[in-house]
Amino acid sequence: MAKVETDQIDVLGNTALLAGEIVVPGASDMIAGNIASGAGTLLASGLVAAVIAPSMPLIGILAAVGLRINSFRHATTGQHVWSNVRMRRSGVFVEKA
Repeated sequence: MAKVETDQIDVLGNTALLAGEIVVPGASDMIAGNIASGAGTLLASGLVAAVIAPSMPLIGILAAVGLRINSFRHATTGQHVWSNVRMRRSGVFVEKA
């Protein structure tokens, strides 16, 4: 019974992180206690919106979504999206349990 309750708490927590991330880029990292990483995501998203989006809107949207996905993943798993890309390219990819 405790396992089901713990899973429900995890789902609610992840839902809150995702909702925060949709509203403010980097919010999930900030909520999880990674203030510097969250602030970096917020700053990078602002730069993307100011510099890239006016001239290349599709690239700007994809970059903003990618930054938010990375922030959410870092808040929930402790790993950035690019850490797996680097490991797979070097052939040293090891799944963590």
